[in-house]
Amino acid sequence: MPSRIHRWTPEQLIKMNEETFMVEVLDMIKFSPEIDDSDSSVADMKKTLDAVEAALKMRLDARQNS
Repeated sequence: MPSRIHRWTPEQLIKMNEETFMVEVLDMIKFSPEIDDSDSSVADMKKTLDAVEAALKMRLDARQNS
């Protein structure tokens, strides 16, 4: 399955409405690799989850600072 990880700036994240943000996050998960027992699959999923976590943190930080 293709991997699609998008990097957003905090400014882009704060401008997104809730629906757009959630669609982008769900798309990241949808395009993430299937989990199997291989180390590479687990590493790919960790990269995807790290990107989702970073996006959520940027959005929360941007909201708290505005």
